[in-house]
Amino acid sequence: MDTAIRTPPAASKIRVRKLNFYYGTYQALTNVDLEVAEKRITAFIGPSGCGKSTLLRTFNRMYDLYPGHYATGEIILNGNNILDPKQDVIALRARVGMVFQKPTPFPMAIYDNIA
Repeated sequence: MDTAIRTPPAASKIRVRKLNFYYGTYQALTNVDLEVAEKRITAFIGPSGCGKSTLLRTFNRMYDLYPGHYATGEIILNGNNILDPKQDVIALRARVGMVFQKPTPFPMAIYDNIA
């Protein structure tokens, strides 16, 4: 007799499909498929240089600030593909924040970094 307590699977908050990321001609992420459950803790663990931070930066399109950096594929957040060129990245970054291990200023003027 199976007495295990089963919990329903959590709904996905973020769905990543065939995500590729490029630093110029260097491909840092290749065909990433991932589902991040709502109201769950998710950890990305791996060696230095394996793409953890690159993946996280795609969730709020931080790479848009750097020429030659781009992503292909889909990242679906709340039903919307945030990689869509029509995506309002200011509104996206207001909803999807990042906390860095080290201070990381953006490649802009000081005023633009904090305003």
